[in-house]
Amino acid sequence: MKKFSSVKIPQSIGSDRKGVALVMVLWVITILSVVVLEFCFAMRTEVNITRNYQEDIRLYAVARGTVERTLAELIFKHDARVQQLRRTPLEGEVPPENREWVTDGREYRVSFEGAEGIVRVTGESGKVNLNNVSDSMLRRIMAALGLEGEARDIVVDSIQDWRDPDDFVRVNGAENEYYQSLKEPYDCKNGNFDSVEELMLVRGITPDLFYGKKPKSQEAEESQEEPVGLKDIFSIYAAGEQVDINSASLPVLRVVLGLPVEVSRQIILAREEKAFENLPDLVRRVPEIVPLLSGVQRLILFRAGTPYYTIEARGKSKEGGAGRGIRAVVKVDSQGKNGYMIVQWMDSMR
Repeated sequence: MKKFSSVKIPQSIGSDRKGVALVMVLWVITILSVVVLEFCFAMRTEVNITRNYQEDIRLYAVARGTVERTLAELIFKHDARVQQLRRTPLEGEVPPENREWVTDGREYRVSFEGAEGIVRVTGESGKVNLNNVSDSMLRRIMAALGLEGEARDIVVDSIQDWRDPDDFVRVNGAENEYYQSLKEPYDCKNGNFDSVEELMLVRGITPDLFYGKKPKSQEAEESQEEPVGLKDIFSIYAAGEQVDINSASLPVLRVVLGLPVEVSRQIILAREEKAFENLPDLVRRVPEIVPLLSGVQRLILFRAGTPYYTIEARGKSKEGGAGRGIRAVVKVDSQGKNGYMIVQWMDSMR
């Protein structure tokens, strides 16, 4: 019987097979690692999104709570019984946290667990009514904001052309013919302004004029004064050209009344403890205003009682980071069912 000799497989071929298997295992491990890392990254992203969403909801609730707290203060401000109690002389100085809120745009803080509500409330009676402001007052305001010559005349005439019912064009104004010639045409309103922001549609009014231009000089920056624009001066809910001295902000005191910055700040400081009741009260507590009264007395109101307020509230975490905000215009009616009515409401103000 014929014998077959055994065939020996070269050792190198067996080693090659083992090498291929090792490479395949390494590739599988690499692919699995990438999949696991991608899954972990996706899960971490989902967790962060959920956490941020939860924090956003929490801070929005803080902002809502701050608005409600502010509404309570405003209702008290218009409640005759509360005002009578506040006018009753008390022994000692009233603690700051128990004082009536001043509605001139200053900042107040409301504490919550792990968060804080920051709010500014501005009485619309401390501004000038955009729908019935006179030509002379418009020129005064524009000049105080730095507009001169033709630029000032264009803005003043165009504002009046926008709100008047006719198509007659003032010397430096604008009617439909101008607005229809723009790249993105629209009609002239020929009616009252429905919001202060509508000014941005009027010829000659730039974002810098509306919002205020940041100072360029180092001296102006060091003064820490915020930019002043038309949005700080005008309202569609104010009484008229006269402004409530108890609600007028620093820009209004400076621009509309033309008061020096030192006198304006003394007025703001004095009314923090107690609102001015009348002209003699103002003169007694801020005697520096006496030489200026002849030019501004006709423009001053005391406790005008206009029930419209702008509330700007933000909810912020005590750990820092971005916040969530609300801007609302409200009408306070202490005799009404709820005590107030929401006129405008805007979320997501950062």
